[in-house]
Amino acid sequence: MIDMKTMTGPVLLSACFFLTITSAAVAQQTAVTANPPIPPVAVTVSDQVWVEGRQMGKNSFKEEDLKSKEISKEVALPKDGEIYIENASRSIVVKTWDQPKVKVSTTIYYDGESKLSDDEWLEKANLSLRTLGNSVKIKSGTISGAAYRVYSSGAMTFYSSGPGNGVTVFNGSGQNIGTKSGAKTVVTVTIPAGSKIELESKYADVTLPANIGEANIELANGNLEAENLNKLILRSKYSNVTVGDVKNAEIEFTNGRFSARNITDLDIDSKYSTIEMASVNKLAIRSTNDEYELEEADEVRGRKSYGNLRITKLNRSIDVEGSNADIKIRKTAPTLSLIKIDDKYADIRIPLKDTKNYSVDFTGSFSSVYGNFEKKAVAVAPDKEEPKATTEKNAELKAITVIGRATAPRLSGGWNDENNPSKFTASVGDGKGLKVEVKCQNCTVDLK
Repeated sequence: MIDMKTMTGPVLLSACFFLTITSAAVAQQTAVTANPPIPPVAVTVSDQVWVEGRQMGKNSFKEEDLKSKEISKEVALPKDGEIYIENASRSIVVKTWDQPKVKVSTTIYYDGESKLSDDEWLEKANLSLRTLGNSVKIKSGTISGAAYRVYSSGAMTFYSSGPGNGVTVFNGSGQNIGTKSGAKTVVTVTIPAGSKIELESKYADVTLPANIGEANIELANGNLEAENLNKLILRSKYSNVTVGDVKNAEIEFTNGRFSARNITDLDIDSKYSTIEMASVNKLAIRSTNDEYELEEADEVRGRKSYGNLRITKLNRSIDVEGSNADIKIRKTAPTLSLIKIDDKYADIRIPLKDTKNYSVDFTGSFSSVYGNFEKKAVAVAPDKEEPKATTEKNAELKAITVIGRATAPRLSGGWNDENNPSKFTASVGDGKGLKVEVKCQNCTVDLK
């Protein structure tokens, strides 16, 4: 034991310092012992609970004891009337029949006994069907007091809700008392064949049958599956869409995948998506950073920036401008009449080895062009005004046509190298068949 009374001067100061450090170390060790690190805990999931202004607790029912009931409502569709559907978080399945009426139906789950009518149940389920003027309006929304699922990890607790958590369960009075797991809410809408439908849906899947006159759809964070349609107007974000045969389509598509069988006439504006089609007759595109895969196309025109455009068979024409967009055509038909591309920083591949009669007009500095033809270099005029003497000399050079190896002095942008003039013409056969017009800077162009 240290006798503090016998210590003076430096010895006393050293002892005090020693005691201070020791006390701090002991305190730190005590704190570590009292609050040991929390080991990683696996996330666990509890039963459903209420949280909207109610005391949280486990489901008070047993799923095996639940009862189910199909509820429905019908209204007459006015002559030449349209159908409007507004939906959130519920799967929508549209069907057709030969009656001039619109029907809405769904299945509800409840615990105990109930004497509520279908109209009362529809109100409790936040599902409405009504006629307004010359149209029928359907509204399907989330249910008040929706049950939440509780996630816990250590001392942290998380809550989540949504269509993936199951189907809402009611008591006999129509109050929300929890959620039935392993199921989802489906609303079925039955409409007269040939009707025009306008649908806005988010966080849900939509299924459309054939025999719809026109479908105008706005979709977000969901999936659409549709059969053959006469006309499709689609605005989609963060969704996947699969359709059958469509006669006319106008599409705005962002962040998703669009797949179709055959489309007669398609006008599409897409971004950051994958677009797939078995065949399209007329295609007008405005594309940014997309992947296009077309098995067969007759006419393709528009703008393509970044991404890829791949066509297995091109029948009539392509007229596309853009930048950083790779274009690859695997096979050209004898009926092909025009290839017109204005691109840069791209890889272009169009096989013309089986084409016996065509002409080529190419412009593009710093590019490599490959083909089964002889290039006829064309001198390029300077971009800026030059002194008179130089201008007169260039006028003489413009008249020079060089066949094969370059022999004329280089003008502004005139040559990439001796085998790849930045502007040239070429022809195969009599040159009166297919026209190939390509402008592409910093590109690789393969026309073999």
